[in-house]
Amino acid sequence: MQENLPDENLPDAEHAPEPVYALPEVSYPKHINVAEELVDRHVTAGRGDNVAVRFREREITYHELLEKINSLGNALRTLGVEPGDRVLVRFPNRPEAIITCLAAQKIGAIPQPSMKLLRAKELSEIIEDAGIRFAVVYDDLLDELETAAEHVNCLEGIVVVDDIGVNHDRPSYHNLLAEASDELEAYQTEGTDIGLMLYTSGTTGRPKGVVHSHRAILATADTYARYCLDASEEDVFGGNPPLPFAYGYGDLVTHPLRFGATTSLVQNATPEKLLETIENHRITVFCSVPTAYNQLLSKFPDGPEEYDISSLRLGLSAGEPLTPRTFERIKDTYDIEILDGIGTTEMLHIFISHRHTDDIELGVTGFPVPGYEAKIIDPETGETLKRGQSGLLAVRGPTGITYWNRPGKQREVVEDGWSYPGDIFVQREDGRFEYQSRQDDIIISSGYNIPGPEVEMVLEDRDAVREIAVVGAPDEERGEIVKAYVVLNDGYEPNETLVEEFQTHVKNTLAPYKYPREVEFVTELPRTETGKIRRTELRTQAH
Repeated sequence: MQENLPDENLPDAEHAPEPVYALPEVSYPKHINVAEELVDRHVTAGRGDNVAVRFREREITYHELLEKINSLGNALRTLGVEPGDRVLVRFPNRPEAIITCLAAQKIGAIPQPSMKLLRAKELSEIIEDAGIRFAVVYDDLLDELETAAEHVNCLEGIVVVDDIGVNHDRPSYHNLLAEASDELEAYQTEGTDIGLMLYTSGTTGRPKGVVHSHRAILATADTYARYCLDASEEDVFGGNPPLPFAYGYGDLVTHPLRFGATTSLVQNATPEKLLETIENHRITVFCSVPTAYNQLLSKFPDGPEEYDISSLRLGLSAGEPLTPRTFERIKDTYDIEILDGIGTTEMLHIFISHRHTDDIELGVTGFPVPGYEAKIIDPETGETLKRGQSGLLAVRGPTGITYWNRPGKQREVVEDGWSYPGDIFVQREDGRFEYQSRQDDIIISSGYNIPGPEVEMVLEDRDAVREIAVVGAPDEERGEIVKAYVVLNDGYEPNETLVEEFQTHVKNTLAPYKYPREVEFVTELPRTETGKIRRTELRTQAH
């Protein structure tokens, strides 16, 4: 069993999720190590020459990846990393990030991938909260970590990946690999041992640490990637979600490596670079967020004529609701369908989605991923609601919500083994789940419950609208009113005529009380590094 894990940082049995393993693929043995399953297993089975990672013009085979993982694992042990230790992994999307995470997992330690834009204050809070002892960092991201290190007591060592020539006196990643043995026996982790720690992106306050076991990591591939994507070793997964984003970690690490496929990494993912990489790496499964899809459409409306995208077979989207307009434009322009999924950092990956074989209904998220159950409850009474009624989503399956050192929050999100991600949904008569909003995105105006994203969906199909976010603004008479923050497309100017047009369109499409009584035109919307709109910031601004 893993060491160095104080019990007070993890929830007690009463408030822990109860994993459900309903599929044969997720019936794992007691002892299992995720790094062995994702890499060693393929080499042993004769797939060592398969390309595991493509980065720029480089290719890393599974055999080469295994040697690098083993060398770094041995080096980390030499530095003093022990089973259960948390290891900060701070990179843009580069091969060394994957190697470091898998090396830590192979020796029983716990990688904590870090968003590259975090500043020293945020880093120091996470390092202290997680009790991180060691860090591996890309040299261009070292400065903020060095500053953070001055304000914490637990961080004992930093390893630096040299690339752009930053001066430092820390151990060199490349030197450590060159000096270490490339043979390593995996630590005998149990499936329930923690294999990954992530921090939420902080759209609703201070980031919270969540932990996931070795078997939970594998289960995201053995449910979603297997059944919804039909992943195989012929696939090349690529896109722009950051690896520290649970969505990115799944689609660019766990899912391709589980099936002996290839992951394509892009360090600086501009729309142009993404199209170049689709062509050069022959990406088949493209993973992104709605904002990036819209950027592709606006900046490269003739993308398929300028680049060879014929390898693409499927698009994936998460992080924000995908609008029907974006879906249809991508399908018309790029000739692929996009699977829009609901997943969270807390649940690790997507748990409601259409499958690649489904007739996708626009504006509807889909069905529970095979291996998961979902229901809609009344948030006040906890009673299960009938189909067609809006309420709080409850989920259970092979992954669940386990917060690190947040007992109060843990009690709010798990009950009777079910996890509550905090989303408002409707289950339709055909069994599909339709997203309404985040629980804290509900606007209560004159007693009416109005999901902000529902209003956004209606206005997003207007030609004038590039981006939109809808929140509640205080109002003496109604308590709250619907307020829309709008970024206009080129060629449109803010004016009262546009405001009236938006308001009339909502009144004619939805119940009239849902129309935005206030519209504010802005040049950009505040976003997290993963592309999610910071609605909390907008609500604060409105208040």
